[in-house]
Amino acid sequence: MKLIYDGECSFCTRLAFSLQKQSIKPIEIVSYHTLSEEDLKKIHSQLTKDQCKGEVQIIQNGNRFPGFFGVRILAWNLRFYRYFVWILYLPLVPFLGMFVMVLLKKFKKSLG
Repeated sequence: MKLIYDGECSFCTRLAFSLQKQSIKPIEIVSYHTLSEEDLKKIHSQLTKDQCKGEVQIIQNGNRFPGFFGVRILAWNLRFYRYFVWILYLPLVPFLGMFVMVLLKKFKKSLG
């Protein structure tokens, strides 16, 4: 599993490494700022800098999961949280999750 995130955001960096420590299986954490467009295409054919700038990306088994959907996939790999991930699949929860992700993106500078 690979987590591609904004490595220039201190909030994002702290959160990414915290998730890495809590993971059951190894998570490779990569800042999209360290990658070229060509490197991103090697990771997944649909990845671009604009997509990575817009939201976190999870790559698992050749599939790309952006934003909330990536966090939902990632949560299955976290020690304590994996028992509650099913909540993220309930009706209307994805809309709430996407809204929360938009808020985090908007206020990430003040959180860091």
